[in-house]
Amino acid sequence: MTIVLTLSLLTLIMLAPIKLGTQVLKIERSGIDVCFVAVIAAIAASVFTELVIGEGFFPTLVAIVITSILFSLVFRTTAVAGFVLALLSTAIQFAFTLAIVALGVIVAYSLS
Repeated sequence: MTIVLTLSLLTLIMLAPIKLGTQVLKIERSGIDVCFVAVIAAIAASVFTELVIGEGFFPTLVAIVITSILFSLVFRTTAVAGFVLALLSTAIQFAFTLAIVALGVIVAYSLS
């Protein structure tokens, strides 16, 4: 059960924002398989910048730029669309994370 819950949350937090972003930007190659490759590319870009530069605000910006380049290659779109998709998916991930945290706080408050 824990594995199913973990995979569901990972899908919600990582895959769904990219899929939603491709739908908003009307990118033609927006299948689940392509979005899954984009998730792996985004994770690889994040890990790469963390290993090379470190953690903080600047490495996050570098990771977004690298992710936008990878998105433009994976989705076969322009660099601008890849950059907007990277920003949009990051914003949607942040909103999903806030919603999950808020739900956890509400559940914890109601149980106490």
